[in-house]
Amino acid sequence: MKLQQLEYVITIAQEGSITAAAKKLYQAQPNISIALKELESEIGMQIFWRTPNGMVLTPEGEEFLVRSKEIVESMHNLESDYAKKDNDGVMIKIAAPRSPYLAAGIGMWINTISDKERLSVHLLETHPHRVVEETSSGKADIGIMRIPATQAAVFASQLESRKLICRTLNEFSMKILMKADHPLAKYTDVPFEELRNYVEIVHGDDELNTFGRNCINPDYDTDTNRKLVYVYDRGSKMSLLNTIKGAYMWISPMPKQAIFGEGAVVRECSFAKIKMRDMLICKKNSENNKLIKDCMDYITVFTAKVFE
Repeated sequence: MKLQQLEYVITIAQEGSITAAAKKLYQAQPNISIALKELESEIGMQIFWRTPNGMVLTPEGEEFLVRSKEIVESMHNLESDYAKKDNDGVMIKIAAPRSPYLAAGIGMWINTISDKERLSVHLLETHPHRVVEETSSGKADIGIMRIPATQAAVFASQLESRKLICRTLNEFSMKILMKADHPLAKYTDVPFEELRNYVEIVHGDDELNTFGRNCINPDYDTDTNRKLVYVYDRGSKMSLLNTIKGAYMWISPMPKQAIFGEGAVVRECSFAKIKMRDMLICKKNSENNKLIKDCMDYITVFTAKVFE
């Protein structure tokens, strides 16, 4: 029995299918199917019923899931706790949304600890639900969630059930990043209807309609007339922004020093009516860890300066 197999079981139960679990874990579907069959054969028990509507836990599987969660969480906590006992080095893992200002804040914090003899900082840029999973499981020491402010109460309940604490960093509306010579750069408030004439660069692992309706405006919609380029990493997005004529992208606010080169500008778009909220999260038993506390405090102060 391997820890990875237990993590597969937990994710399949959460997602309801092997296909969805594979997508969330960035694994090939056959690998997860084989691992699950090997595990069921090893323990002599069926964990899931395979149904037309997805994977359903058997009664024995329900009990197995509970114990699997306990084991996985304990292992990650053990790994995390002992990794931080090296007084001459620093190891920390952070899960966060793709955000120029957050990346800048984390980078500035790293400058404060870069004199350590050994330094290991892991930054996973991902979506809010995975941030919660990574932090609650102990894979991430700190999580930064980006959610619509109106959904804060729902997420607060989820965090409480997972024994996570949170603090609000700030609230904002999404903005538009484009090159300074973009035809729409002349506007201080870009008309939304004008954007459909230009190429939008979006994250390929975000469902566009969901992102638009949840993060920009409830009336946001896509149609066959939209011009879209899907990208799967932030570095490529910036390269394409500089290369594709008339390209633009939606971004969170950023510190002035983090603007990507002199040729890029940020513009308001009043169509972006939804207030987004960034929140720091960590496990309750981690809030007294000096390294984690220092990092969270630094990002909080840095964010306040960005939004002042």
